[in-house]
Amino acid sequence: MNLSLVLREAWQGVVRTRISGVISVVTIGASLLVLGFLWQVIESGNALVDRLRARVEIDIYLKDGVSSQRVFALRRTLEARPEVAGIVYVDQDEAAREFQSRFGLGAVDALSRNPLPASLRVRISPGENMPRRARSVARHVTGHNAVEGVNVGEVWADSLEHFIVVITGIGLALGCVLCFACAFAISHATKLMVLAQRDTIGIMRLVGATNMTVWMIFGTGGIIQGSIGGFLAPLMLAYIAPWWAVRVPDLTVTPTIELALCLVALGTVLGAVGSWSSLNRLLREIT
Repeated sequence: MNLSLVLREAWQGVVRTRISGVISVVTIGASLLVLGFLWQVIESGNALVDRLRARVEIDIYLKDGVSSQRVFALRRTLEARPEVAGIVYVDQDEAAREFQSRFGLGAVDALSRNPLPASLRVRISPGENMPRRARSVARHVTGHNAVEGVNVGEVWADSLEHFIVVITGIGLALGCVLCFACAFAISHATKLMVLAQRDTIGIMRLVGATNMTVWMIFGTGGIIQGSIGGFLAPLMLAYIAPWWAVRVPDLTVTPTIELALCLVALGTVLGAVGSWSSLNRLLREIT
């Protein structure tokens, strides 16, 4: 069958659906917009989480009067562990300056001696299961003769891991729902196209048209709708990106050519799937 004829008949079928076709295209565009937006937010969130992961640290507080040789030996032992990305020695004076800069208090200066202990600030290497690896390092030094105590910051690290799992799960679930909504919208519009041209399909069959020919015409109509919706999604995303950047600068939304092509391709695939699911049933009913 001539390709130009298929495209012309498919486009005419889309036009005949009128409001239903417009609603279908808008639904597809809006759904893919949300999907693309969510994808960008998750990517930005993962980048933000990676930056936060690089800051996961545990503080190993040293006993008063511990010799520099014992501190050096402890540091060498920790540096040999794969969970450790780096170690910084914080002496008592530095600990006092950090305390005052953070809380704005002069209580340390008012005391006859600095009560804050020296410490080793251990940065955990980025990766999976950071709370478990932080606890592993803490267990390794607990009870050491140079160590007074350990602050793991476990609650913060556990919250970070939980945040990653929740956001990923929400993204996958919402993505599936939106894809189903797109396919359903196209399926409904295709159904209206077929029902509006029942007589035309009957005539086409009388002159020898097969179900494949009919599917090519009306299936192409669904594909056209999906492609238009996929094209509209990145345009709308580019429009709202500057507005979002002002309000949420840490989670940037940056439309790219690759994302636009993916949305158009996804819209096209969903158009084909939606049309196929509707046509298979309707063509058996139409004699």
